[in-house]
Amino acid sequence: MKKIIMAACSFFLLYPLTGGDRFSSLLSIQNNARNEISITVESQAHLDFGLSYPITYELNLPYNSQNLNVYKKYNSSQSWNLIDNKTSDDFFNGIEAARFDYDEQKGYISVGFSSLSDTIFIKLEDNDGNAISSSIEKICEYYDNRHAAVTITADDWADYCNEKFVQACQNFRSYNLWYSVAVITGWIWNQETWDDIQNQLDLGLIEPVAHSRTHPYVPYDDVESEVLGSKQDIIDNLNLLNHNRSGVNEYVYAWVAPFGEYDDSIDIMTSNGKYLVSRLFNYNENDFSDWNTDLNKFDPVGGSIELGNSSYWGSTDLNELNSAFDTAHSLGKVYHLITHPNILDWDEDFTWNHLEHISNRKDIWYVGFGHLYLYRLLSNSDHNANLHTTNFTPSPLMINLHKNYPNPFNPKTTISYSLIQDTFINLTIYDLTGNQVKTLVNGKERSGNRHIQWDATNHQGHPVPSGTYLYKIEADNFSKTKKMVLLK
Repeated sequence: MKKIIMAACSFFLLYPLTGGDRFSSLLSIQNNARNEISITVESQAHLDFGLSYPITYELNLPYNSQNLNVYKKYNSSQSWNLIDNKTSDDFFNGIEAARFDYDEQKGYISVGFSSLSDTIFIKLEDNDGNAISSSIEKICEYYDNRHAAVTITADDWADYCNEKFVQACQNFRSYNLWYSVAVITGWIWNQETWDDIQNQLDLGLIEPVAHSRTHPYVPYDDVESEVLGSKQDIIDNLNLLNHNRSGVNEYVYAWVAPFGEYDDSIDIMTSNGKYLVSRLFNYNENDFSDWNTDLNKFDPVGGSIELGNSSYWGSTDLNELNSAFDTAHSLGKVYHLITHPNILDWDEDFTWNHLEHISNRKDIWYVGFGHLYLYRLLSNSDHNANLHTTNFTPSPLMINLHKNYPNPFNPKTTISYSLIQDTFINLTIYDLTGNQVKTLVNGKERSGNRHIQWDATNHQGHPVPSGTYLYKIEADNFSKTKKMVLLK
């Protein structure tokens, strides 16, 4: 029977559990005459979800900005507090921080809401204390404007597999990987199991999510008990840390459906329970789609695959696992790794090799499953399109050339650029002596975010040697040049 239960849990789909209007009306952003930016969240959403997980706002910076500092406070009577400055080389996830890209004239400010106020005030100053005028361009799709995201879920924490779960938490933490553990609360009779879960939460990088009380098949005999009761059990038995708490409230954001089954009664109850997302079915089929903006359901937003072993189910093919991650990573999507720690053989080399492969990358946001959708609540694309601001100053640039990715690279790299309107552009590769290597674009392009790959060849299609190259975009009276490095 246990094998049937575990296999059924491996199916996966995403389902949002908030109303359609909520996403487009949560935030109001204003600039005042003192060059301060205020971000105010809708009070009920703040109460319902805490919203303490940092959201990253992209700010436009004046030309030639250098050595800036960011300060925050939660009401006008408070003193300003300095936000720590970070760089793109820092490995940090889910913390409040400021990061500046002066070449791009961008700042990335990651802040969360406090139980003290529905508003965050932000200001920028130079080292001499002079106020710097800025404006919020958008909310970044991923925390810290990271290129991609990784989230990992673990099904079926209960008494009978407690030791395996403790081991799994320790293993994933050793790779700095967030781990969202789905708890079957009615199958925990020993206080020691709750104590072990609490110990792992306190050590960090662990998020509890609800997985029912008795792991039933649909229809449930008692929907309220299974859906709301399991969430309340987690709140009653655990001290929820790591961005789950705001004031006196505690939050469980995700529902993992037993056997991947769902019906209308569960849908209603998960909505009543203020869950942000449900995980339903997964056939180990990767859908590298964008975030779904249909508020009736979330399709998979990246690669989803189960880690298994030769005796059960899930992938034991290291190449398959790594390839699924590599595709999600290259496309800038979410990679969702599904596990059942109670059946994993932790001595299998493919497990360690895969965790090594996906971990400790500075361009990836590692995040708990519920926290991923907590961030999504404020960052979705529909909201950005309708971002309500006052005295908002858009970027003066009609064209923007972005950093290539990856850099350094071999054998290919992607060059991205943004056009505010349709225009004729030229995008050309040069060597450091100024000689033209290859023209990638020479013609009229439509507005929007564009990208093109360079395969490290010249005009004749011949490979070019290792070294530093320049890529330059030109249009009308505008030009911008950046560097990239080819390593062979």
